[in-house]
Amino acid sequence: MISTLTRYLALSYVRTAIATLVGVVAVVLVVDLADRAYSFRGEGWLLNVLQLYANLSVDLAYQVAPSALLLAAGITVSAMRQNGELTAFHALGNAPARLIGAILVTCAIGCAGLVALNEAVVLEAARKAEEIKATRFRRSGDFRAYLEQQHWFRSGDRLYNLRGVDGEAFTDVTLYRVDEDFSLAERIDARRMVPVEGGGWRLEGATVSSFDGARRTGRALHDTLLVELPESPDELHVRTGKPRQMGLFALWEQIGVREKLGLSSLEYRHELHNRIAYPFAAVPGALLAIRLALRRNRKGHLATALAEGILISLVVFTLLTVFRALGISGQLPPILAAWLPASILLAAGLGAGALDEWKGAGNRVKAAPSAV
Repeated sequence: MISTLTRYLALSYVRTAIATLVGVVAVVLVVDLADRAYSFRGEGWLLNVLQLYANLSVDLAYQVAPSALLLAAGITVSAMRQNGELTAFHALGNAPARLIGAILVTCAIGCAGLVALNEAVVLEAARKAEEIKATRFRRSGDFRAYLEQQHWFRSGDRLYNLRGVDGEAFTDVTLYRVDEDFSLAERIDARRMVPVEGGGWRLEGATVSSFDGARRTGRALHDTLLVELPESPDELHVRTGKPRQMGLFALWEQIGVREKLGLSSLEYRHELHNRIAYPFAAVPGALLAIRLALRRNRKGHLATALAEGILISLVVFTLLTVFRALGISGQLPPILAAWLPASILLAAGLGAGALDEWKGAGNRVKAAPSAV
C-alpha cells in the first residue's frame, strides 16, 4: 500500500509537471501564432485556426512532455528544500532514495502514458495539423511531398517503377530484370498492372524487350500478359508519410515491406525504437535533475532548478538530434542511436549522485573528532 508520504511526493510532482507542461505549451503556441498570423485569411479562417491550434497543441504537448517531466522533478525537490520540507524529510529518517524513487516511478508512469497517448491521439493530431497548414493556409511544408507514391522498388533480380496508382492496380509501369552482373536482361512496359485472384499479376498493353548487354535482342507486344511476382498488392503499396506520424504496428509492417523491396528502412527502424526511448528519456533526465537539486551546499532553489532543467533539456534534444542523424545514416544501429541519449543521461545522473555522496563522506571524515 502506498504510504501518505509517497502519495504526497507523487502528487506534488504531478501538479508541478502539469503546470510546467501547460506553461511551456502556451508560450510556444503564442509565439507560433504571432509568426503565422499574416497567413490567416480567407473564408472560414477563424475555424481553420482553431482546428489547427487544437491539433498543434496536442502534438506539441507530446513533444515537450519529457522536458516538462524532468523540469518538474528538479523544481519539486527545490521547492521542498526552499520550504524546509526536505529538512523535515531527512529528520524523519528517510533516505534520499525514497524521494528519488517516488518521483521516478511517477515519471515512468507518465512516460508510459505518453506512449499510449501518442498512439491513440497524437499521431492523428500531428497529421491533421500538417494537412491544415498545407491545404488551408498554403504554407510551404512537406505534407504533400510525403503523400507522393513511392515509385521505385527492388525485389531480387527485378526492379519496379510504378508511376501511378488506381486502387489495388498500378498504371504506367516498367519492370526490369537484371542478371548477376546487374546488366539489363529484360524490360516490360505496361499501361496497367492488375493483381490476379489466386496470385500473380496481369499486365495490360505490355511491351516486352529482351537485352544482351547493351543490345536489344527481342521485342514483343501483348494485349495482356500474366507474370508471377513474389509481392502482393499490399506489399507494393508502400505506405508514404512521415515515420513519426505512423503507429507502432504500421512502422513494424513498413520495415518488413521496405526491406523486402530493397528500400532503406533505417529511418523507420530508428523511429520504432525512438517511439519508446524518446518519452522514457525523461526518467534518467529527472534523475539527473533531482541529483543536482539535492547536492550539498547548493545555492539558489527554484531559479537554479529551472536553469538546470532547461540546460538538461537542451542537452537531451542535442543528443537526440545527433544520434538520430547517426542512426538514419547507418553510422550507428538504429536501436543504439535511439537509446544512447537516455543511457548517457542515466550515467550522468548516477555519476552526479555518486560524486555528491563521495563529497559528503569526505566532509564527514573531516568533521569527525580526532582520537585523543
